[in-house]
Amino acid sequence: MIKTESHGITLYSFHVFSTIPGLKHFVSTRHNGISEKNFSSLNLGFHVGDNNLNVLRNRKLLSVATDIDIYRFTCANQCHSGNVVLVDDASRGKGSVDKETAIPNADGMITNVEKICLGVQVADCVPILLYDPVERVIAALHSGWKGALKKIAPHAVEKMIQHYGCKTGNILAALGPSNGPCCYEVGPDVVHEAELALGNTAGILKPSPKAGKYIFDQWQANKRQLLEMGLKESNIETAEICTQCHSDTFFSARADAGVTGRFVAGIMLEK
Repeated sequence: MIKTESHGITLYSFHVFSTIPGLKHFVSTRHNGISEKNFSSLNLGFHVGDNNLNVLRNRKLLSVATDIDIYRFTCANQCHSGNVVLVDDASRGKGSVDKETAIPNADGMITNVEKICLGVQVADCVPILLYDPVERVIAALHSGWKGALKKIAPHAVEKMIQHYGCKTGNILAALGPSNGPCCYEVGPDVVHEAELALGNTAGILKPSPKAGKYIFDQWQANKRQLLEMGLKESNIETAEICTQCHSDTFFSARADAGVTGRFVAGIMLEK
């Protein structure tokens, strides 16, 4: 990933998207906002228990840093589902300044409309950004272990093909900072669900040093599904930054015992 500073805000971007004209994207961090305690300091999630005015001020800071009008940010009411929605001009700005207007019951968004910034909020789950440079279609997905088992990434690719005529060989993908295979422990119940949903879990699940626990590799689970859909391995970038290991830079629900803020991965088509 590429680290930059803008108006005092630290942002990251992906090499796979970095030289493409007419495309803007970013991954925020937890630094240089105004929220306090577990939400310190650039918390961008309205739904986590932080003061809403602080969240709004943080989003305005992000708006300035990214040079994206705050009312172009478009967010969903994420619910660890496999649901992916198409976003049109009428949905521009939903969830940008409050949680009540966010797109309901979705963890993925797709659009080909310019000046709509699709943003997903994360704190250990995998943010996935997709872009087809031929059809000029973007997607933003929130995929933790539940999203991976519900196959949100394949669902998004299928919708890009069906509704926008995308070809998988053209699609670029980036998997952002998230809880990595060094840390992401799950119990036997998740192992059982994974085996039912994925069949072959080799390389995705392995025993943890802790008795009765297993390591779930979210990066591999999501990347494998993208490859199975036909994306080229050379077109997929994985940040390989563990949020639990780097909870000083990114919010991590595991590191903060479930009470923490959210950082955002966003993508937008420009003119």
